[in-house]
Amino acid sequence: MEDFNDKNCLYPPHKYLQNAVFKERYIKPNISWRASYLNGKRGISRVFRIPFASLMKKFFLKSYFEKRVLQGKVDLPYLELVLTTKCTMRCESCNNLMQYFEPQKQYASTLQGLKESLEALFKRVDSIQRLRIIGGEPLLFKELPELVEYLEQQDKIYTFSLVSNGTVDFSDDLLKALKHSSKFRKVTISDYSLSPNLKIKREQESILRNLKLYKIPFSLDSSGENAKWTDPGKIYKRNRSKEKIIENFHFCKMPCVSLMSAEGIRNEEGKLKENAHALAPKGAIFVCPVASSLSRLKGLEEFEGDFINLEDEKQRFFDFYAQDFFKACDYCHDWSKPRKQIPIAIQSDTIFKLEP
Repeated sequence: MEDFNDKNCLYPPHKYLQNAVFKERYIKPNISWRASYLNGKRGISRVFRIPFASLMKKFFLKSYFEKRVLQGKVDLPYLELVLTTKCTMRCESCNNLMQYFEPQKQYASTLQGLKESLEALFKRVDSIQRLRIIGGEPLLFKELPELVEYLEQQDKIYTFSLVSNGTVDFSDDLLKALKHSSKFRKVTISDYSLSPNLKIKREQESILRNLKLYKIPFSLDSSGENAKWTDPGKIYKRNRSKEKIIENFHFCKMPCVSLMSAEGIRNEEGKLKENAHALAPKGAIFVCPVASSLSRLKGLEEFEGDFINLEDEKQRFFDFYAQDFFKACDYCHDWSKPRKQIPIAIQSDTIFKLEP
């Protein structure tokens, strides 16, 4: 069994397969994403792949991924690559907490920093079923065309996609990189036309025109004229008991694990911290976008035990998917209670605070 030490694991390998959280967060999504990959998204070959993928999902993929766990093979079902917390908008109800970032505390990665993080990750994982490029607004990342070309070359990444708020037009270089990528699946454009107070110009019409021109798959994230958002509530430390925090996680179980590089970790005064890389020198993976943003707003020390240090041993990835206690879950509202519906993308003129 390669690079897999039972003594340091939360469980012996076979015990992961008996853990309900691990099966829900790791095995099931791996099956779904691999079946989706086998379906294909482009070309006439998809007609022939769908029946094959359905048979694979029903009769083979479950045992395939279970066997790989026993062999110590790490297959990430889904990973969000956070390029920056900078955004052209400040939505009051942004699920990625962009409304809480002061200018001097923004996270902004570089292409070199992301490569270093991903190279560390590739040494420890055997595949990534789906990677999604997010922000903030990822099109504010100037080296995005080069990043797309880099991701295309990585054998361990099966597919990747991109999400944008539709306020920054796509450059020709980016359009060409997306068009020529065999692994790129689609661009998701968030439709904020129903925002009651959006002031920034939307480039949606130009973006969609160019995506069609370059024959790049896309979707428009919209729910029609009556579309609403679900209010995530304020984010702040609730001081719940460990049992209540675990309970809140089980009501949520957000699947969107997020990777941030180790760049630009700052202190309360906005200065780069001297020991910023001590806990995660190459970056870290967090249980959700809220957790990754909180790590920048509050510091990694506040959430030690929540995240994967990208230089951790391979078994830490299995432990991460099997655990159900995350300190970040104390900052979210009570997921067992219903949430109110609100208008889409209400803009705020102020920066939010992590307090009631």
